[in-house]
Amino acid sequence: MDAGCDVQHRRDALAAGFYYTPYVQPRRGAVIGDEAYFTLRYGNPVVKYNWSKNHISLIDPPTKCVYNVGVKKKAVDKVALMVMEDSSLGFACVEGSSLHLWSRKVNAEGDAEWVQRRAIQLESVIPVANSDDKPFVVGCAEGVGVIFVSTGVGLFTIKLDSGLVKKVAESGVYFSVLPYMSFYTPEDVRYEI
Repeated sequence: MDAGCDVQHRRDALAAGFYYTPYVQPRRGAVIGDEAYFTLRYGNPVVKYNWSKNHISLIDPPTKCVYNVGVKKKAVDKVALMVMEDSSLGFACVEGSSLHLWSRKVNAEGDAEWVQRRAIQLESVIPVANSDDKPFVVGCAEGVGVIFVSTGVGLFTIKLDSGLVKKVAESGVYFSVLPYMSFYTPEDVRYEI
């Protein structure tokens, strides 16, 4: 386990007056190869579990904006982990009025770092109810490149390849969206001559 991340995570939670209980967020994680990834409450550190090696480690989130915990600052626990097109770990969050997409890259020496892939300005494409209403990420649909973002106006999808935004539900409390996807494979069609 990355001791620096764990110690900082614990120190920030205690300083904010929280009893330190790091539990896994009840939202979708990501699975890449032999590794499963989940976020913890209070600051969104990413837990990586490698089941073939039976090893667990903690990864700092890509940006300190989602790491801040404090009495006057609300913890931003609204992020989404996903598998990116290149099979790397992806991390989506809203900072200010932009949706930021990060991926975890491993260099030739085997060291991993977060690389910002994209930032999408939300203020012109997703409506908010008032100035206190901030958009936040509530999920993603892997394999189709869709992010779910919620505001006081409703639940929206953003297609990452085209930037197309669509309202999919009215306003409500959306903590985590786990889209259901299915497919149909028709039976073999046989032609006789």
